[in-house]
Amino acid sequence: MPHYREATIDDIAGISRLGHLLNDMHHQAWPQIFASAEEVQRDETNWRRSIGAANATTFVAEEGGELVGFVSVYLISETHTFFNPIRYAHVGSICVDASHRGEGIGRTLMTLAEQWAQEKGAVDMRLTVWAFNEGAQRLYEELGYGVRSVSMGKTLLSR
Repeated sequence: MPHYREATIDDIAGISRLGHLLNDMHHQAWPQIFASAEEVQRDETNWRRSIGAANATTFVAEEGGELVGFVSVYLISETHTFFNPIRYAHVGSICVDASHRGEGIGRTLMTLAEQWAQEKGAVDMRLTVWAFNEGAQRLYEELGYGVRSVSMGKTLLSR
């Protein structure tokens, strides 16, 4: 049974390892968009920004001394003239090791992120999920998330 907690700087290597798996999955699906994850530690600066900050945090799932999942979340206060002013939380990344998927770890990590967001005054949760990631889409739908917009893209070929 995993133990859940907020990440510390000591968790960077484990988060980077899981982040590498997440990046590789995205790269395999869409190599024209996602860079190859050749070096596990390359994203250390990115993960550091989402650990113990005033406007961001990362939760981890740990089992047997090893990280088996994480979710990063950060706060945004939006005041664009087109939208109503709002403070919301955005899920940056979430990953559960393949050997632990289907055990409810992702669901629990998302619940922790939502609770943290509410405690910080956020009134909405947002995330981006890529079209190829149908398993993640199902999880988010089960958790009550719905499509609010559709981002479309087109690859331009050079002549």
